[in-house]
Amino acid sequence: MNMKPTAWVDPFIGTESPGHCLIGPYLPYSIVRLGPDSQLPQPSNGYEIAKPIRRFSHTHVSGTGGGGRYGNIGVLPFTGLPRFEVESTGKSGESAEAGYYTVGLAPWNIGVELTSTPRVGVHRYRYPEGATANLLIDVGSVVQVGADYPGEDTGYSTGGFCEFVSSTELIGRGDFRGGWGHKFPYSVYFYAKFDKPASIRLVRNAAGPFPKLAIDGPNCMAVAGFGDIGELNVQVGISYVSIAKARENVERETLGRDFDDVRASASETWDRYLSRIDVKGGTEEQRKLFYTLFTRLVCMPSDLGVDDENAFWKSGKRHFTDFYALWDSVRNANSLISLFDPELHVDMLNCLLDIADHIGWIPDAWIQGHSAMIQGGSSADILLSEAAQKGFAGIDYAKALQQMRKNNEMESPDPWLYGRHLPEYRDLGYLSTNIRKNCVSRHMEYAYQDWCIGKLADQLGQADVAGDYYASSRKLWNLWREDIRFFAPKHPSGEWVEPFEPNKCYVDCWNDPYFYEGTSWQWSFSAHHDFAGLVERHGGAEAFIRHLDRFFDEGHFYPKETMLHVPYLYHYAGRPDLSAARVRSILEKSYRAELGGLPDNEDMGCQSAFYMCGALGLYPIMGQNIYLLSVPLFERFDMRLGQSDRLLVIETEGANPGDDGVRIVGASINGAPLERAWIKHGEIAEGAVIRLVLGTSPSDWGTGEERVPPSPLGKALEKSAK
Repeated sequence: MNMKPTAWVDPFIGTESPGHCLIGPYLPYSIVRLGPDSQLPQPSNGYEIAKPIRRFSHTHVSGTGGGGRYGNIGVLPFTGLPRFEVESTGKSGESAEAGYYTVGLAPWNIGVELTSTPRVGVHRYRYPEGATANLLIDVGSVVQVGADYPGEDTGYSTGGFCEFVSSTELIGRGDFRGGWGHKFPYSVYFYAKFDKPASIRLVRNAAGPFPKLAIDGPNCMAVAGFGDIGELNVQVGISYVSIAKARENVERETLGRDFDDVRASASETWDRYLSRIDVKGGTEEQRKLFYTLFTRLVCMPSDLGVDDENAFWKSGKRHFTDFYALWDSVRNANSLISLFDPELHVDMLNCLLDIADHIGWIPDAWIQGHSAMIQGGSSADILLSEAAQKGFAGIDYAKALQQMRKNNEMESPDPWLYGRHLPEYRDLGYLSTNIRKNCVSRHMEYAYQDWCIGKLADQLGQADVAGDYYASSRKLWNLWREDIRFFAPKHPSGEWVEPFEPNKCYVDCWNDPYFYEGTSWQWSFSAHHDFAGLVERHGGAEAFIRHLDRFFDEGHFYPKETMLHVPYLYHYAGRPDLSAARVRSILEKSYRAELGGLPDNEDMGCQSAFYMCGALGLYPIMGQNIYLLSVPLFERFDMRLGQSDRLLVIETEGANPGDDGVRIVGASINGAPLERAWIKHGEIAEGAVIRLVLGTSPSDWGTGEERVPPSPLGKALEKSAK
């Protein structure tokens, strides 16, 4: 009997550190991400299972690190005297499924149920018989990450207002600033509709309570008292544009619908979306992880629609917020999404170009109408080049090339938010220690993005531009120390920094002067456009395999976004079987169907995509048009390619994918023999059936120098020289 995909979803998975995913209900790319917030201090998702509940709020980020943002428009039911100071509450019977969350609140014995539509949070509260029912609405609520400074590293309330416009309606706006990425202010508008009239209506702000029905200022709140009512249903529309839009969202999405109807629709929405990939076989834990992480993959960014919830301009383009951040998702998540939802992928890229039209630069992170912290370079350059190589239509690639070249050719007024630290990269050919934060890793990313710019110019027939950028991308090796065979920092004078230890962070992993969120050991595999050159510099395939083995065996690897491609690099030494073994070991040891089951921040689909792609046996190389094949966890999967009827199928025969030491010993694509352990996007874009023959005995399938995946830099330079 086939189970619906939602039957495998467990929202508890990955909610605890370091995953920081959401336990409460949301829908694919929804604005409303409703759920519980715990007692202070809070992690970035607002929730820790062991702590009492402070409120239920309507906006959250999922799976991120950094300072707190969102947790806005908080609601808490309680009993007794109407009041503003309500203690955090214990809980019982907490459970969740896709699109639904429920918990019992002690000491009041209130039953809470939450579900949602894209822009409306839907609440059902069951108060005990004979109790006085109250509802606190905290307009200034915001996630507070411990040890971070409110308004700078973590969010805080700067103002707003709320007003009872009738006994069943409360409207308002919360104003905030602070959180990861930038400190620009933002506002969240809301319209709350109760299904029973409030007999008591109170408001207050930071100065105290006021005897009227409206209040403004920071930290404003409202309390609605209902008496002995038993059950209360509340619908809260959220908008980034206006109260009128928040009200419209309720009228469009939930008005006249009861809680159970909305909950059923949320479940159906998830079943339809998750059914884009149907897997067969595998263990119960593997299926739980796969479909739960599928819901994480499509949690962010938030879909603002076309000229609907974008508060900053109208352009006829579909817009998104909370690209949080492309620097993470570019590693694998965007490529996976482009397979099963290419229409969405194109819309996202067009959104980035439209942003560039309005602010002058392509963002790397985009949050509430502002570019946010650039952690390396412009990851959008990688995505746009990849899209052109894969033949995605509907994108103005000429415009994209202009914007991408701007990153290399125009000095940025603020490299924290857009563009590059250009003068040194341009004039010295590398980023020196004058760039006091992450100079080497930034340099490496700039070089790959130069190759991506060159490749797009090549696609557009601009040979001279392509040649210049291919040559510029060779700057990668300007910070390669041949004597130690690692990337390393240089002074402006050209001298290497001494002493230098490749396995050391010199400050912390975020503020290290040389590498971002890693060491040289971990970054020195990021030569995406010249993996062949990396293999050669290590002395050839066998020496490179020994170096990879040392990296893993000495414990330098952990599943961090910048290292997730490294287990697959055995492919480039002609040994895909070793890649498969490493990937299998990582999936089994680092990903578990439990609260702390992710090895790192989920990071906008990055961890989810790593697990999903490994489970499917199909891993993308960012910025290129190839996928690497490895042993899947499942016996078969069927992936629907967008809105078409085309299917990508990978099925196995022979040994069971779960057998010890299993490897690919043969393969075919659409019935034709396949001797290499990689495929091009064009081979599967119109649908394909890949059959993998598995075995446990040694095999030379996919091995050898002639079968390694393409390493494009050498061929690009050879072509541009002709």
